[in-house]
Amino acid sequence: MESMSNDGKIGYSPMVEFGPSDILFMLKDLPDACCIFKVLTDPFGTVKDMLFLFANDKYGQLVGKPAAELIGCTYHSTVTNRDEDWVGYSYQAAILRQSSISRTYNSNFDKWFEFWAVPVYQKGFCAFIIHDVTAVKKSEETTTLASNTNQLVIDCATAVSSAEFGKGVKKVLKLLGQAIEADRVYIVPTKDSIIKDVYVWLNSARNSNLPDKKAFERYDVKALWEKQLNGKNIVVINDTATLIEENEEMYNNIMAGALYRYIVVTLMDKKEKLGYLVADNYSNELDVNIVDVMESVAIFIAAEMRNKALTDDLLYLGSHDSLTGLGNRHALNQTLMLLVDMSTTVGVCYSDINGLKNVNDEQGHEAGDELLKNTADIFASVFKKKYCYRIGGDEFIVIMPEVDEDIFETMVHKLKTKLKAISVSIGYIWSSDSKNIKNIVREADEAMYGSKAEYYKTHERRHNT
Repeated sequence: MESMSNDGKIGYSPMVEFGPSDILFMLKDLPDACCIFKVLTDPFGTVKDMLFLFANDKYGQLVGKPAAELIGCTYHSTVTNRDEDWVGYSYQAAILRQSSISRTYNSNFDKWFEFWAVPVYQKGFCAFIIHDVTAVKKSEETTTLASNTNQLVIDCATAVSSAEFGKGVKKVLKLLGQAIEADRVYIVPTKDSIIKDVYVWLNSARNSNLPDKKAFERYDVKALWEKQLNGKNIVVINDTATLIEENEEMYNNIMAGALYRYIVVTLMDKKEKLGYLVADNYSNELDVNIVDVMESVAIFIAAEMRNKALTDDLLYLGSHDSLTGLGNRHALNQTLMLLVDMSTTVGVCYSDINGLKNVNDEQGHEAGDELLKNTADIFASVFKKKYCYRIGGDEFIVIMPEVDEDIFETMVHKLKTKLKAISVSIGYIWSSDSKNIKNIVREADEAMYGSKAEYYKTHERRHNT
């Protein structure tokens, strides 16, 4: 309201008055739904209903009634899709004169609304303002989902790399399984399309008759996964009942009543498939993106599998003879160190190929290598490969712990029989106490040289004849 001051300047009055119609007109054009109530109480002061004094068109749209029809009517008599909590909020605002803010989901509109209950006018009156916060809610959910997903991936990556491979795998499977509330999470390593040892975390709180490795092999579940993956890295099966048409027998025998949902991710090292990461019967009601989690965790697991394979290769090369695949001198020394600290029976068989140099000189080194490999194969077939070592150009030794004397001697005789086509000098000793393993090896070595001396005597006599 303009006014003239004593100095002739035009100013504005600090008090601007609006009539009730002006206020209602402004409320009518609010961008949010709005209504004003007078609360109706019983003699004890308990709010039983609310009387509409005002409602704008946006509020009428929410309740499915023209705003004009609401005025003068009660809340319970006109609003069918009502929120019963509003009575409590109206008491807090109209009687206690306290404002409140709450969010609720409206299934009719598939929207989230935030409503404010505020005291107006005087005791017994209140207003509700309803704001559509669906976009805000989705943004919050997206942010929460992304945050939870990222944190779970980080936790899993830390777990799988925090210990040696076997322990790290157990930690990550347990963490992942608990986070996604699965019945089972497991890794199926494969090499040359063959399923190797399976690493499994099982939810002990649930009694699920999930299919085991034998069932997988019987019904070739791996082939089913590959068909479902169809060249992709991940597949989600939210209802295994859909597999009835594909393989009714498999579904009825290993899935029905036990496996109703699963997700499979391939474990890849560049273009090489290392295996699969699988989760069974996980929850779909989680604040994480399970697909993103599984794909990301699979990358970290595959990296650890690749590192383990490289480490295993290096360890193998460091402890095995590259030509024959038998243990080398380093591996032998490690075995001897272990046996010194034990007290168990042990058999030692020391051997040397006779005439290897002549074979190399006369037939070539390829023929000599073939002779070494054939000899190694015979030793491995009699004593098992893990007990056999190649420790020199033509020297082989067997260290077999925890073996009875008669069994060991029988094996040595079997070795000699198999070596009839190959000239090998052999010396062997059995002992009841492996603590003296170094002396036992020396005695076997001496016995072998006795055998070799006999060979050279015979060889020289034949050569001189």
